[in-house]
Amino acid sequence: MLVRIHGFDWETYNKRVMPAFSRWLIERDDSQVAQLYEQTRCARDEEFLPPSIHALRTWSRAQAFVQQLPQGAHAAREYRLLCAAETFTEFSDRYIHRHPPQLYHNADALRAVWGAIVEEYCQAWLIPPSEHSGTGSDGYIVQTSSGGEQRMNRGEMVSLLRSAGLDELAGEISTQVPLRISLEEEQDDDEESDETPLPLQGVEIGHQPETLHLRGWLGTHSIRALAIFELLACSRRSMPFGYHAGEPYESYIGYLTPDEAWQLAQCIKHITAPDIEKAQADVLSYHRQHMTGGDTARMIDEVLPAYADAFLKVVRMASQYGLGLLCSI
Repeated sequence: MLVRIHGFDWETYNKRVMPAFSRWLIERDDSQVAQLYEQTRCARDEEFLPPSIHALRTWSRAQAFVQQLPQGAHAAREYRLLCAAETFTEFSDRYIHRHPPQLYHNADALRAVWGAIVEEYCQAWLIPPSEHSGTGSDGYIVQTSSGGEQRMNRGEMVSLLRSAGLDELAGEISTQVPLRISLEEEQDDDEESDETPLPLQGVEIGHQPETLHLRGWLGTHSIRALAIFELLACSRRSMPFGYHAGEPYESYIGYLTPDEAWQLAQCIKHITAPDIEKAQADVLSYHRQHMTGGDTARMIDEVLPAYADAFLKVVRMASQYGLGLLCSI
């Protein structure tokens, strides 16, 4: 399973997405969620299903699931905690809280609706730059509806809109355009292309169990960094509707709030990634040791990570721009 890290627009998630789910689960009013969902990639893809199987659409199955959920004071309290992003985060450490808010049912359709909405409205796209785009490592590329691109950080964009008297638009700017953060990456000077690079859905940090390489390596520098990384990528944090690895829109395994991403960035401020060739050689050495056996075989957490550089860049950039982090698997 390939593990990816995405930027996470926590403000939109906290103030727009989860209140819509709260209204759906508690008041049985799905209008706000429906309005969000109809713009998602999942909804657009399922428009082409033949009428005979419309009942199998994700939205139809999610509606049927919610209608069957129990009602009452106790259930409403559980739904309220489940959909209050800030409050739910306090309950979501699996190592501390054995019973975080949950539905106690297999919510695959509801989880897919939630994941599709998160992808559309809360995920910051992380893409490598290209020579012809002239993008630096610290800039946003904002893609407009006309297909053009403009380099601008979010603070500059919000300030510009507010100076023009567009306070409402400034407050909702993160939900109006997809946000892309550019990562510095080498490219051949002779390489030219007329095509705009396709967005990379997150930054790869390896396949499972390579995430354990990162976890153990972080632990050698900071126990706090290790613990926060577990919330993000090691299923230590409970997700509101669970997760299903490898399934479209259901594979989000963890997240960090902007404050947690900032704390992680502080922990790794002075850390440098191991040399990539040395890390790759260490992985091969680890596999040889386990093939031959013996008492000197190391644990998987003691192997040098090959994806540390990309991970450090993503964390530092998310902290710089006030974003959270989201992990898919």
